[in-house]
Amino acid sequence: MSGSARKSVAIYGGGIAGAVLANRLSRDFDVVLVDPHDYFEVPMAAPRSLVQPDFAEAAIIPFAQAMPSVGHEQAKLVKMTHRGGIIEYGNGRRSLISGDVSVLATGSRLPNQLMRAYEGAANHRKEFYRGYHARLCRAQRVLIVGGGPIGVETAGEISEVFPRKFVTVLESGNRLLMGTSPKAAAHAADVLLLRGVNIVIGERLAGSERPTDDIFRNGGKAGTSSGRRISYDLMIWCTGGRPDTAYMADDFPEVLDTNGRIMVTPGLMVVGQQTLFAIGDVTNLPENKMALHIKGHVKVVEANIRRLLQPSPSARMTSYVPQTNNPLMAVTLGSRTGVSHLPVLGVVRSAWLNRKVKAERMLVPQYRKAIGA
Repeated sequence: MSGSARKSVAIYGGGIAGAVLANRLSRDFDVVLVDPHDYFEVPMAAPRSLVQPDFAEAAIIPFAQAMPSVGHEQAKLVKMTHRGGIIEYGNGRRSLISGDVSVLATGSRLPNQLMRAYEGAANHRKEFYRGYHARLCRAQRVLIVGGGPIGVETAGEISEVFPRKFVTVLESGNRLLMGTSPKAAAHAADVLLLRGVNIVIGERLAGSERPTDDIFRNGGKAGTSSGRRISYDLMIWCTGGRPDTAYMADDFPEVLDTNGRIMVTPGLMVVGQQTLFAIGDVTNLPENKMALHIKGHVKVVEANIRRLLQPSPSARMTSYVPQTNNPLMAVTLGSRTGVSHLPVLGVVRSAWLNRKVKAERMLVPQYRKAIGA
């Protein structure tokens, strides 16, 4: 910034929201990004990387390579205080990180590390995909728990690459893809059924079956709430995660709602705070927690941070309009087709258009560009 010392921004969380924001702000501010990984992974690519591990080479980008001007602390946020964030490194050492402005973008903690590792290095994540692919190759019966976007895309990838495997999708709701329109969900179900995928709706796992970090474990028989027994060689959990916000419980309990999400103002500032923002899955915004909405979060918070950190701060904040009940969604069903509910166009079933929207490259080129890689 001309005429004054550069202001600083601390961003906690290096997923889509945090990494894209860090890259954009680093042009004008000193930015430190706190994340327990040493890399950014395009999350939409995970189902493809399970069946094509080489796909992870482009989808996983070290922070140092993508954003050399952003300071990176490979650590996790364990407590947010009024002075800044207390972070913990892998060796247990703790440190306080602060900035003129701070942003909470820690996302969701998924049931296990299949779709998103909790921490680690890029080479370890790539090795994981190679190992999991080998495990998947050995399995003949695959049970996918969860019929949301991740579960449906995983079923699409496996049924395309391994058409002779017996795949079952178990969904507790009354249809697949509850976050989008019934017509889009029905088309996805039709494609999977034509490939021989078994879809079980309105049932959940019963008994002691819970997500586990032993994602390579041996198969067995899973019981459902209706008494059904499903034999499997490999169980893949694709259920939703919980907001990663435990670090707020001690000093900011009043800003957490009953679901553990952070209450924010229309400008995405944490309620009651003047220099603390929250974006992405951790917010209590009434909308589907999807990457498609994060672009809007980043745009609003970037504008508001720039207003706060200019030589004469502006009290006027840009507001974000939550995408409540918006059926916008793009779901792949393997690399050759998919289904989308898009603005103006509505439900799009065209295989060609869905390849171009997402299925062909799983948005990897777009997000590499967004973080500067």
